Amino acid sequence: MDSTINIRWIMSLMLMFFFASGYAQDEEKTSIGEVVYEEYQENGIDEAISKYKDLKANQADDYTWNEWELNNIGYQIMNDDNDLEAAEKIFSLNIEEYPKAANPYDSYADYLLEKGDTEKAKEYLKKSIAIAEKSDIEDEQTRILSASKGKLARLEKKDKQLDFLVGDWNIDATGYQEGKEANKMKGKDKVVYDENANAIIFHHFDDQQQSEGMRILAYDAVDDEFDVAYLSPSSLQGIQMSSMKMKNIGENKYEFMDHYTTRNGKEMMMRHEMERISDNEIKWVIFEKSEQGDWQKVYAMNMTK
Repeated sequence: MDSTINIRWIMSLMLMFFFASGYAQDEEKTSIGEVVYEEYQENGIDEAISKYKDLKANQADDYTWNEWELNNIGYQIMNDDNDLEAAEKIFSLNIEEYPKAANPYDSYADYLLEKGDTEKAKEYLKKSIAIAEKSDIEDEQTRILSASKGKLARLEKKDKQLDFLVGDWNIDATGYQEGKEANKMKGKDKVVYDENANAIIFHHFDDQQQSEGMRILAYDAVDDEFDVAYLSPSSLQGIQMSSMKMKNIGENKYEFMDHYTTRNGKEMMMRHEMERISDNEIKWVIFEKSEQGDWQKVYAMNMTK
């Protein structure tokens, strides 16, 4: 019994020594990024890259090697030294060294954007997204994927695809129940785009100019849909949330699939059909999915300026 305890105690000490020793060895290693940057400052980028390759071939155990080493100095050279040509060589080397990692492609896209080559940047962002979506690395699945999708969406102006709604609108609306007209309403919508929030905001008013609420639409690049928040001044129910996926079906016609959950946990789905007749007129019809699965028209409005 005593001998067993002693063996376990000795093994524990050995493991502790092993991990402490390994940690100390990692701490003693030199950042390859720092070495490359110092060489760049003293002798230029070509010599810096040659030194990187030489050290990797002959003294690899003495340095830390990962995609972030080159990534960080690439940005340092681009942003602090304003040397785009040298930064491009570092970002290219990072892709060459880590072709299966997402971030080097995202970083190269940033270089291309700095250079002004938007279309080429889109290609590299798409490469980053493709890798990140299939990755089993958490950082790529979350942070890198979100960043690349966000950049691509901004370049494709997906956050502003509803800009044609901005303005002051007169609303003539009809409510429906079981397919029949139930009531008619008039009002006004003031629609603005908030650059600071990257969101389109609807201010709803009745025909007496009394506020009927606010609806905020913010584009979510990761899920390729709009997050929708509704706030009502007449009932203190907090923020009512839904998500709305937009589809351009051509000829100035759009379809939105709207999903939300009621307070009692019931999943609801709405379908919006919108037609842009002109810059000054829009027709908007809303359907609700019944428990039987068919679509029933519940609301229609004609918007004019």
